[in-house]
Amino acid sequence: MRSASGFWGPELSLRKYGAALALLPLLASCQRDEPAPAVHPHYELGDAWPGTHGWFYPNEQFDYHATGLATREHAPASGLTADGEAWSADGMTGAHQTLQLPAIVSVRNLLNGRIVRIRLTDRGPADPGRIIALSPKAADLLGMTADTPVEVTEDEAVSRVLAEKLVKVPPQNISAAPVGEVRATSLSDGSSQVYGNDSSAETNSVPVGPLPATWTQGSRGPSGLYILMGIFSGSATAAGVAARCGGSVLHAREAVGLEWRVLGGPYSDIAQADAALDHTRLCGVEGARIIVE
Repeated sequence: MRSASGFWGPELSLRKYGAALALLPLLASCQRDEPAPAVHPHYELGDAWPGTHGWFYPNEQFDYHATGLATREHAPASGLTADGEAWSADGMTGAHQTLQLPAIVSVRNLLNGRIVRIRLTDRGPADPGRIIALSPKAADLLGMTADTPVEVTEDEAVSRVLAEKLVKVPPQNISAAPVGEVRATSLSDGSSQVYGNDSSAETNSVPVGPLPATWTQGSRGPSGLYILMGIFSGSATAAGVAARCGGSVLHAREAVGLEWRVLGGPYSDIAQADAALDHTRLCGVEGARIIVE
């Protein structure tokens, strides 16, 4: 029925509205998904970055060994880790605040003795009271149900190989003569071998494959929580920090020289250790951390 103005009535308008709604799923299906970020595994050291209570300063270290608290890693917003890998919750990977990336470390749960081997690929955790973050898969295999006392030991040999193979050699703006073949001939049997001109050699890349999702059983370790407020060359300085922040002075590593450790604790649980770490910052000590002894 035509209206007085010459347009169709409300019945046809409702039909048009319904047809438009029916087209919405089709239009949505035509939208393209965002392209996945490009994966480019590489050696990464990076600049200083801000945590929740100060800055972290990455440095190259191949003999890293420390105790502290581990936490669970969350997916990076970009989907890529700091060293250019695609992050996966099922990967045997983790994050560290300062070590070069990638690096291979073993993590031992000091409460149950389980050990996992992971590749560090990202920066974190931002909380200075935690020394490492593990992917959900690695954390599950380690038996972590909450933040957990751990021991972290770097595999020096493998980590060095990764660094040497993945580091990019900066381009040189120098015109150099092409390297030809060099033939070495043995004086004893007349055999020869050719060196140089090996076009198959790669110096700036290495395949970074996944580590097996397994764990091994080791022994349980100490579980006492302490705050390491610092290591000092003089006992007077150490005593001053201990008096100001409520710690104890211990003589450490006599073979190296006069080094004195200032420790707070032990603490009954993680919450108490976290509170003590916050107090240590308030009394003027920077760089204190939670350790397990």
